[in-house]
Amino acid sequence: MSVIKFEDYMHVGVIVNNIEETIAKMEKIFKIDEYRINLFPPENVNKDDIQLMYKGKKTWFTARFCFMRMGNTEIELIQPLEGESLWRDYLNEHGEGLHHLKFEVDSINETMKAFKEMGVDCPQYGSAVGPNTGKIWAYFDTTKELGYVSEILNRQLWETID
Repeated sequence: MSVIKFEDYMHVGVIVNNIEETIAKMEKIFKIDEYRINLFPPENVNKDDIQLMYKGKKTWFTARFCFMRMGNTEIELIQPLEGESLWRDYLNEHGEGLHHLKFEVDSINETMKAFKEMGVDCPQYGSAVGPNTGKIWAYFDTTKELGYVSEILNRQLWETID
């Protein structure tokens, strides 16, 4: 059986209805020094240049992301916008809340193989953008086992899904 080496924790992902409203609430409770908000995929990306998969089908979806440092961790707020996605599913089924933990791994294919051997589905993945261009992110449905989704990002540049 394959083994997944989750050595590099990256962030906690939280699904929200509205990023600005969530930031305002968080500012009342936590000291937030800075954050950045991005559209995913960026507006200048050609749909043919990015791979987005949802439940086994090539698709298109968008979201707004906010990244902020809180202590020694990063929080990622995700506001689903258009299209079907795991983010929209979560918001519709659970409302706002903790969605995933993200880790960096060596190989997307080795990780997919290991999760498949454990019977864990990969309902959504796609091409990374910005500083992670050339990498692939993927969500694995570990909610039954862990109570949240596990996200991975591969280190290996330009790796393609087998």
